[in-house]
Amino acid sequence: MKIVISTAGRFHLFALARELEKRDHLERIYSGFIWRALAREDVPRDKVTTFPWFRTPYVALGRLPTTLPRHFSRWLETMSCVAQDAYVARRLPPCDVFIGHDGAGLEAGKQARRLGYGYVTDTGTSHVGFRRKLMQEECASYGVPKFIENHTINRRMLEEYEIADAITVPSIFVKNSFVDQGIPAGKIHVIPYGVRAAHFRPVSEPPADLFRVLFVGGLSIRKGARYLFEAFRDFPHPCKELVIVGAIADEVRPLVASFGDLNVKILGPIPNMELNRIYSTSHAFVLPSIEEGLGMVMAEALACGCPVIASTNTGAADLFTHGEEGLIVPIRNSNAIRDCLIRLADEPKLRARMAAAAVERVKELGGWSTYGGKYSKFLVAINNARGRVGYNDCLL
Repeated sequence: MKIVISTAGRFHLFALARELEKRDHLERIYSGFIWRALAREDVPRDKVTTFPWFRTPYVALGRLPTTLPRHFSRWLETMSCVAQDAYVARRLPPCDVFIGHDGAGLEAGKQARRLGYGYVTDTGTSHVGFRRKLMQEECASYGVPKFIENHTINRRMLEEYEIADAITVPSIFVKNSFVDQGIPAGKIHVIPYGVRAAHFRPVSEPPADLFRVLFVGGLSIRKGARYLFEAFRDFPHPCKELVIVGAIADEVRPLVASFGDLNVKILGPIPNMELNRIYSTSHAFVLPSIEEGLGMVMAEALACGCPVIASTNTGAADLFTHGEEGLIVPIRNSNAIRDCLIRLADEPKLRARMAAAAVERVKELGGWSTYGGKYSKFLVAINNARGRVGYNDCLL
């Protein structure tokens, strides 16, 4: 069985490519990044084709201290998917199944179907229509005129959902969002992401003289910034600290400034491989997102022995059990988050039990190898259902 993958960036698709290569299933992966940004992914150079003309400048310019004109940024984002997709469609090598990531697989997927190959669309977020409704409501609550979305990419994603043989998603939450929008449940396959378990592990203990709350990620409306800050403000602890690791979106800077009297440390982006100590020395990790497929930062925190408080719309239920390794709360509910923080602070033995259980839970879940094994079996099943048997199926 030979697999071709196309993604505008890296995301989890390079972890998948790495695992497929180990099983001799990877034919090629296409990416919009330059090779220098991909070399660390441990996928052989001769199996990677780069198309860096749009995605690389889009990402690089987005890191500048000044904000790009929105129309130019949106054009780069669109072209990073559309142009790469056209490029892959013209050069699609023989394979058993083609996997296209959100918005970047439409034309190549059509070509795969014409050539008799399987076509899987892989998405890391909830259904476009479901996500739009949630974010429109949330933006309205912030007084933001409307949710800014890329209509071109969204239209492409809707067509990808329609024509693909199957849709792979990382959590039950995402699957339910597709069913909510009318996609047959049998077309959607849940394969949760892995975690680099060999790297993420407890390396220290939280401080005894304060209660540290941690958030890792791009702080934004979508990530539930308001509920994080409100919960921390109302958390009645005499010595508390909120640590934010990641970029702050312009849309929530006024919100952050309005909570300026709180003990908040904004560290900015930190390399993922340097997060071990921060996870390990935090009492609780909070992810109050309005919508996301499966927050991999949750698994990283759990692996470091940091109990997680997460909303229902993060895929948390696919990672841990409420009350065992962490706590799951409704979206848009700062009071529920506050109550969870109070519980962990008031019951140190409970927090210690959750921390120990979190480490064991991640071991049970397995790392990216487990993810790759599940995905490989799924691809074989897709092939068999179509009456095709890949020539390396025995290497699972």
